[in-house]
Amino acid sequence: LKMSGAAAAASEGTGTYYYDTDDAYNFYLELWGGEHCHVGIYDPEPEANPETCMKASDVALEKLMELCTPALQGGGKRAMDMGAAYGGCARGLHKKFDCKVVCIELSKKENDVNIKRNKELGLEEAIIVPGELSFDDTKEPSDSIDCCVSEDSILHAGSGRAKVVAEAARVLKKGGLFVFSDIMQRDAVDPAALSRVYARLGLEDMGSPAKYVEWAAQAGMRLKRYEDFSPQIAAHYGTIRKMLQGPTRDKLRGKVSDKYVESMIEGLGAWVDASNAGNLAWGFFVFEKI
Repeated sequence: LKMSGAAAAASEGTGTYYYDTDDAYNFYLELWGGEHCHVGIYDPEPEANPETCMKASDVALEKLMELCTPALQGGGKRAMDMGAAYGGCARGLHKKFDCKVVCIELSKKENDVNIKRNKELGLEEAIIVPGELSFDDTKEPSDSIDCCVSEDSILHAGSGRAKVVAEAARVLKKGGLFVFSDIMQRDAVDPAALSRVYARLGLEDMGSPAKYVEWAAQAGMRLKRYEDFSPQIAAHYGTIRKMLQGPTRDKLRGKVSDKYVESMIEGLGAWVDASNAGNLAWGFFVFEKI
């Protein structure tokens, strides 16, 4: 449950990006083990423990990589992860396709974890972490990337989501693929039904499947595929909520404040309710640069 928009920027006045605050950094690192922090694909009635969460994250990554195959198979290709966090996706892509991956991430602490892991694995030349960069201004050359990926990150761009899609189109080679998952509102949903979620995120809206198709078309890309996994939102956030209400909370004591955990439990409840009401969408897009 990453925060975004005004909520993510709120701590910038103190010179600290939200995901670099101690509470947020330790929360995601402890719960996901420093590899992933995105929605997973769960078995029915999952057990509420970190192992379940990490397994579900791996399954979601496998789905993403499956969709990347046409663009990255054969070796020697270049990929870019927009909102790379700890680099788990980048390392997965490199292992599967023997490709180089540029990691775009605004959080210095998450970049530091990524760099440390890559160094431990001897992957400094394969996984490039160019510093703290926004995914709407990646500094990468135009027409230089075979495949752009993103895992539940574009949500956090708020009103700048169309700019992120346009940036992916700019850096992609002709025929290259933009493969990503994102947490969205359903097309034509009543915004009032999502007021608790918006308040939690510090946003006025979220993207939707139709909006992404529209933004991609404006940027010169066409939809090749969309796979809907919307029920996984409730499964994911519901599982984490149960973890925080059980033994996992003890694991966080001394690392994450009680106030942060209580706020997170309340926020997760809003996500689960909105998902169960059918107001949220989550799935994987494949767009091709024309």
